[in-house]
Amino acid sequence: MKVSSDLADIALMVLVALLWAICFPFIVIGLPDAPPLLFAALRAFLAAGFLGCVCLLARNREPYQLNVRNVVQLGLIGLLYTAMGFGGMFLGAGKLSPGLATVLAGTQPLIAAVMAAVWLGEILKTQGILGLVTGFLGVALLAWPGYGENNAGYFWGMAWVVLAAVGTAAGNILLKKQAGGSIMIPMVVQLFIGGGVLLVTSAIAGEQWDVRWTLRFSGSLLILSGLATALMIVVWFGLLARSTLNRLNVYSFLTPVFGLFIGFLFFEETLTSVQVLGVLFIFCGIALLQRRDASVTQLIK
Repeated sequence: MKVSSDLADIALMVLVALLWAICFPFIVIGLPDAPPLLFAALRAFLAAGFLGCVCLLARNREPYQLNVRNVVQLGLIGLLYTAMGFGGMFLGAGKLSPGLATVLAGTQPLIAAVMAAVWLGEILKTQGILGLVTGFLGVALLAWPGYGENNAGYFWGMAWVVLAAVGTAAGNILLKKQAGGSIMIPMVVQLFIGGGVLLVTSAIAGEQWDVRWTLRFSGSLLILSGLATALMIVVWFGLLARSTLNRLNVYSFLTPVFGLFIGFLFFEETLTSVQVLGVLFIFCGIALLQRRDASVTQLIK
């Protein structure tokens, strides 16, 4: 049934937002034991390894042709979604206050909406635009208490987080264009390419490849690569085959909501009335974009 299918997609998008929410805490946990770009590369390589093992063990393997055109497209996805997205996230971690970092990362759906209009023909109507703006305002309210903390390296921190948002948004456009066919093999290829770019960039940047394989670092790497990358990408790529990017991407506004509740449940952080209002704004924004008349898809030749 259509209703049950829609509910299943909503549940999967909430799962994607939750998996994104655990990224930043585990990046911060692991950063003392490894340089950021090398850490990001290891995350990509290990995630590709996990998905590669699934491909080898799968009985019904999906056919996929690695021709020149597909490899070029996957190379761009690896460069944008994995190398820029992961690299900016890891480099920006710790350089900004949680509030400012959250707001900058929250621009990703807005950037993606502009790109989707140009390259996918997903034109938002007034209600859809209102939904995106409402959701972003919710993120801003959610992050309000953390604006003024630890912004000593704010310029580079802002640059890296914005770079990650642009890379993720552009990567999502290309992922949407690829969606509908094989999932595992393309994701393995793009993760290896993105990881390779990160590794080369790490070497050029002069990072010391000195990793302390502590229990803390190993645990954070496994969670980031297995859950927050391999599982998340497969679920996300599958969803892109069934719905428009804007309707799905608005759920990324839930990421800071989950981050807030994780802090409340496990780190004794408090919830302010402004943050509660922000959560309500986010839910309203998501609801507005879920309506069938929130956008129209035009054919892009």
